[in-house]
Amino acid sequence: MAKINLARRAKIGRDRRERTRTKILKAAATLLAEGTAPTIDAVAVAAGLAKGTFYYHFGNADELIAAVNAQLERSLDEVLTLSHAGLRNPVARLSVAFALSLEKAVSDSVWARLVVQASQKSNAFGRGVRAKLTADIEEAMGKGQLTVLDSELAADIFVGIWLQVTRGTLERPPTPELSRRAMEAALRALGSASHERLSAST
Repeated sequence: MAKINLARRAKIGRDRRERTRTKILKAAATLLAEGTAPTIDAVAVAAGLAKGTFYYHFGNADELIAAVNAQLERSLDEVLTLSHAGLRNPVARLSVAFALSLEKAVSDSVWARLVVQASQKSNAFGRGVRAKLTADIEEAMGKGQLTVLDSELAADIFVGIWLQVTRGTLERPPTPELSRRAMEAALRALGSASHERLSAST
């Protein structure tokens, strides 16, 4: 009799459950982005799963929506983390964060719609990400790199421009230079004199 590999069997089970959970989250995200309420029935149909399978992963629709929002916040934080890799100049970090997040919005309209909607519905959404942006802004202010001297106002301007440009990408095809031009406009709005010659070594 062949020996049963219990560890491998357990891993296969975990992987299967994770794939199913991901499928449910993706279905809910798509429904939310389309403006459709992610009811349990609607999510089950969209995910191609039995209703009972939903309850194995989530207790109710509210729990599912919270999971979608948490996943969305993590994705924003991941973009911000990438923007900090190896960059000492806070204006350079702001520049890269703006460009990377806008490029993600252009490439993933579902993600973009969800971020825009979440920012309108909850003041708490993106609080951690905003805190990191504000820290970069305050560092840039301390180095005399910005003329806007109110960090909260600067964060409002920076995030507000990003959200408005992102809404625009959902309504019309983005131009090839959109990311760079929008990023430069956001930095100019903060009073950055170095937006055209940012260097990772400064």
